[in-house]
Amino acid sequence: MSTEVNCEKELMKHQRKMLGILCGLLAPLAILFGMFGDNPSEWWYSISATYYCNSKILMVGLLFTTFVYFVSYRGYDFLDNILTTISGVASLGVIAFPTKTSFISDDSLVGLFYLPVEISNIVHCVSASILFVSFAIMILFQFTQSDGEMSSSKKKRNILYKVCGITIIAFMAFQIITVVYSDIFPKWWTMINEATMLTAFAVAWLCKAECISKLND
Repeated sequence: MSTEVNCEKELMKHQRKMLGILCGLLAPLAILFGMFGDNPSEWWYSISATYYCNSKILMVGLLFTTFVYFVSYRGYDFLDNILTTISGVASLGVIAFPTKTSFISDDSLVGLFYLPVEISNIVHCVSASILFVSFAIMILFQFTQSDGEMSSSKKKRNILYKVCGITIIAFMAFQIITVVYSDIFPKWWTMINEATMLTAFAVAWLCKAECISKLND
Protein backbone atom coordinates (compact mmCIF):
# COMPACT_ATOMS: atom_id res chain seq x y z
CA MET A 1 0.00 0.00 0.00
CA SER A 2 2.81 2.42 0.89
CA THR A 3 4.43 1.72 -2.46
CA GLU A 4 1.22 2.64 -4.27
CA VAL A 5 0.90 5.83 -2.24
CA ASN A 6 4.50 6.80 -2.98
CA CYS A 7 4.01 6.13 -6.68
CA GLU A 8 0.87 8.26 -6.69
CA LYS A 9 2.69 11.11 -4.94
CA GLU A 10 5.59 10.93 -7.38
CA LEU A 11 3.18 10.95 -10.31
CA MET A 12 1.40 14.00 -8.91
CA LYS A 13 4.70 15.81 -8.41
CA HIS A 14 5.69 15.02 -11.98
CA GLN A 15 2.35 16.29 -13.30
CA ARG A 16 2.66 19.51 -11.30
CA LYS A 17 6.18 20.01 -12.58
CA MET A 18 5.13 19.53 -16.20
CA LEU A 19 2.19 21.91 -15.76
CA GLY A 20 4.49 24.56 -14.30
CA ILE A 21 7.03 24.14 -17.09
CA LEU A 22 4.44 24.20 -19.88
CA CYS A 23 2.66 27.31 -18.58
CA GLY A 24 5.95 29.07 -17.93
CA LEU A 25 7.10 28.38 -21.49
CA LEU A 26 3.83 29.34 -23.19
CA ALA A 27 4.64 33.01 -23.79
CA PRO A 28 8.33 32.69 -24.78
CA LEU A 29 7.70 29.71 -27.06
CA ALA A 30 4.72 31.36 -28.77
CA ILE A 31 6.85 34.43 -29.49
CA LEU A 32 9.95 32.46 -30.49
CA PHE A 33 8.24 30.23 -33.04
CA GLY A 34 6.05 33.07 -34.25
CA MET A 35 9.17 34.81 -35.48
CA PHE A 36 9.59 32.17 -38.16
CA GLY A 37 6.23 32.77 -39.81
CA ASP A 38 4.65 35.38 -42.05
CA ASN A 39 2.28 36.82 -39.46
CA PRO A 40 0.28 40.06 -39.00
CA SER A 41 2.28 42.94 -37.55
CA GLU A 42 0.60 42.81 -34.11
CA TRP A 43 0.55 39.03 -33.61
CA TRP A 44 2.89 39.25 -30.59
CA TYR A 45 0.91 41.90 -28.67
CA SER A 46 -0.72 39.21 -26.51
CA ILE A 47 -0.67 35.46 -26.04
CA SER A 48 -4.27 35.39 -27.24
CA ALA A 49 -3.30 37.14 -30.50
CA THR A 50 -0.88 34.29 -31.31
CA TYR A 51 -4.02 32.25 -32.05
CA TYR A 52 -3.92 33.88 -35.47
CA CYS A 53 -0.24 33.23 -36.22
CA ASN A 54 1.83 30.20 -37.13
CA SER A 55 2.64 29.40 -33.48
CA LYS A 56 -1.07 28.90 -32.79
CA ILE A 57 -0.45 25.21 -32.09
CA LEU A 58 1.58 26.15 -29.00
CA MET A 59 -1.08 28.43 -27.56
CA VAL A 60 -3.90 25.98 -28.27
CA GLY A 61 -1.93 22.86 -27.42
CA LEU A 62 -0.53 24.04 -24.10
CA LEU A 63 -3.84 25.48 -22.91
CA PHE A 64 -5.68 22.33 -23.96
CA THR A 65 -3.13 20.32 -21.97
CA THR A 66 -3.92 22.59 -19.01
CA PHE A 67 -7.61 21.86 -19.50
CA VAL A 68 -7.04 18.09 -19.49
CA TYR A 69 -4.80 18.29 -16.44
CA PHE A 70 -7.15 20.38 -14.35
CA VAL A 71 -10.38 18.52 -15.11
CA SER A 72 -8.67 15.23 -14.22
CA TYR A 73 -6.86 16.61 -11.16
CA ARG A 74 -7.67 15.06 -7.79
CA GLY A 75 -7.39 17.76 -5.19
CA TYR A 76 -7.05 17.56 -1.44
CA ASP A 77 -10.60 18.75 -0.77
CA PHE A 78 -13.84 19.81 -2.44
CA LEU A 79 -12.75 23.42 -2.96
CA ASP A 80 -9.51 22.25 -4.55
CA ASN A 81 -11.48 20.17 -7.07
CA ILE A 82 -13.89 23.03 -7.76
CA LEU A 83 -11.07 25.49 -8.43
CA THR A 84 -9.15 23.16 -10.72
CA THR A 85 -12.31 22.31 -12.65
CA ILE A 86 -13.09 26.02 -13.08
CA SER A 87 -9.50 26.60 -14.25
CA GLY A 88 -9.78 23.76 -16.74
CA VAL A 89 -13.08 24.95 -18.22
CA ALA A 90 -11.79 28.53 -18.37
CA SER A 91 -8.62 27.49 -20.21
CA LEU A 92 -10.78 25.67 -22.76
CA GLY A 93 -12.89 28.80 -23.15
CA VAL A 94 -9.79 30.84 -23.94
CA ILE A 95 -8.91 28.68 -26.94
CA ALA A 96 -12.44 27.81 -28.10
CA PHE A 97 -13.41 31.49 -28.27
CA PRO A 98 -10.57 33.52 -29.84
CA THR A 99 -9.97 37.17 -29.01
CA LYS A 100 -10.56 40.14 -31.28
CA THR A 101 -7.48 41.86 -32.66
CA SER A 102 -6.81 44.86 -34.88
CA PHE A 103 -6.00 42.63 -37.87
CA ILE A 104 -9.29 40.70 -37.71
CA SER A 105 -12.27 42.34 -39.40
CA ASP A 106 -15.38 43.05 -37.32
CA ASP A 107 -17.54 40.73 -39.43
CA SER A 108 -15.23 37.72 -39.06
CA LEU A 109 -16.54 34.40 -37.76
CA VAL A 110 -13.99 32.69 -35.54
CA GLY A 111 -13.33 29.89 -33.10
CA LEU A 112 -14.65 26.42 -32.48
CA PHE A 113 -18.27 27.51 -32.85
CA TYR A 114 -17.69 29.95 -35.71
CA LEU A 115 -19.13 32.89 -33.81
CA PRO A 116 -18.92 36.59 -34.69
CA VAL A 117 -15.59 37.84 -33.37
CA GLU A 118 -17.27 40.42 -31.11
CA ILE A 119 -19.19 37.70 -29.24
CA SER A 120 -16.19 35.37 -29.20
CA ASN A 121 -14.04 38.14 -27.73
CA ILE A 122 -16.45 38.64 -24.81
CA VAL A 123 -16.39 34.94 -23.90
CA HIS A 124 -12.61 34.90 -24.37
CA CYS A 125 -12.00 37.83 -22.02
CA VAL A 126 -14.37 36.45 -19.37
CA SER A 127 -12.69 33.02 -19.60
CA ALA A 128 -9.21 34.52 -19.31
CA SER A 129 -10.24 36.59 -16.30
CA ILE A 130 -11.78 33.57 -14.57
CA LEU A 131 -8.67 31.53 -15.36
CA PHE A 132 -6.25 33.95 -13.73
CA VAL A 133 -8.53 34.64 -10.76
CA SER A 134 -8.84 30.90 -10.10
CA PHE A 135 -5.04 30.61 -10.38
CA ALA A 136 -4.58 33.32 -7.76
CA ILE A 137 -7.17 31.86 -5.37
CA MET A 138 -5.67 28.39 -5.72
CA ILE A 139 -2.16 29.60 -4.96
CA LEU A 140 -3.08 32.01 -2.15
CA PHE A 141 -5.58 29.87 -0.28
CA GLN A 142 -5.06 26.23 -1.25
CA PHE A 143 -1.29 26.01 -1.57
CA THR A 144 -0.77 27.79 1.75
CA GLN A 145 -2.84 25.34 3.79
CA SER A 146 -1.21 23.07 6.36
CA ASP A 147 -2.40 19.99 8.26
CA GLY A 148 -0.63 21.00 11.45
CA GLU A 149 2.25 23.08 12.72
CA MET A 150 4.19 24.51 9.81
CA SER A 151 7.87 23.81 9.37
CA SER A 152 10.27 26.64 8.58
CA SER A 153 10.41 25.40 4.97
CA LYS A 154 6.62 25.42 4.72
CA LYS A 155 6.55 29.00 6.01
CA LYS A 156 9.06 29.99 3.33
CA ARG A 157 7.01 28.22 0.67
CA ASN A 158 3.93 30.09 1.82
CA ILE A 159 5.75 33.38 1.40
CA LEU A 160 6.61 32.38 -2.15
CA TYR A 161 3.01 31.32 -2.82
CA LYS A 162 1.71 34.63 -1.53
CA VAL A 163 4.16 36.56 -3.69
CA CYS A 164 3.07 34.56 -6.75
CA GLY A 165 -0.64 34.93 -6.00
CA ILE A 166 -0.39 38.66 -5.32
CA THR A 167 1.67 39.08 -8.50
CA ILE A 168 -1.14 37.53 -10.54
CA ILE A 169 -3.74 39.82 -8.94
CA ALA A 170 -1.52 42.90 -9.32
CA PHE A 171 -0.87 42.30 -13.01
CA MET A 172 -4.55 41.55 -13.64
CA ALA A 173 -5.29 44.97 -12.18
CA PHE A 174 -2.50 46.50 -14.24
CA GLN A 175 -3.94 44.88 -17.37
CA ILE A 176 -7.21 46.72 -16.74
CA ILE A 177 -5.26 49.97 -16.40
CA THR A 178 -3.38 49.38 -19.66
CA VAL A 179 -6.68 48.76 -21.48
CA VAL A 180 -8.46 51.78 -19.98
CA TYR A 181 -5.48 54.03 -20.67
CA SER A 182 -4.57 52.52 -24.03
CA ASP A 183 -3.50 55.93 -25.28
CA ILE A 184 -0.64 55.84 -22.75
CA PHE A 185 0.34 52.17 -22.71
CA PRO A 186 1.26 50.37 -25.95
CA LYS A 187 -0.85 47.34 -26.83
CA TRP A 188 2.07 44.95 -26.35
CA TRP A 189 1.91 45.55 -22.58
CA THR A 190 -0.75 42.84 -22.60
CA MET A 191 1.89 40.28 -23.54
CA ILE A 192 4.10 41.44 -20.65
CA ASN A 193 1.20 41.24 -18.20
CA GLU A 194 0.14 37.78 -19.35
CA ALA A 195 3.70 36.44 -19.41
CA THR A 196 4.31 37.74 -15.87
CA MET A 197 1.14 36.14 -14.53
CA LEU A 198 1.94 32.82 -16.18
CA THR A 199 5.48 32.96 -14.80
CA ALA A 200 4.12 33.51 -11.28
CA PHE A 201 1.75 30.59 -11.76
CA ALA A 202 4.59 28.40 -13.04
CA VAL A 203 6.89 29.24 -10.12
CA ALA A 204 4.16 28.39 -7.60
CA TRP A 205 3.43 25.03 -9.24
CA LEU A 206 7.12 24.16 -9.56
CA CYS A 207 7.49 24.88 -5.85
CA LYS A 208 4.45 22.70 -5.17
CA ALA A 209 6.13 19.97 -7.22
CA GLU A 210 9.18 20.21 -4.92
CA CYS A 211 11.42 21.43 -7.73
CA ILE A 212 12.94 24.13 -5.51
CA SER A 213 15.07 21.96 -3.25
CA LYS A 214 15.93 24.72 -0.76
CA LEU A 215 12.24 25.07 0.12
CA ASN A 216 11.50 21.37 0.54
CA ASP A 217 11.04 19.77 3.97
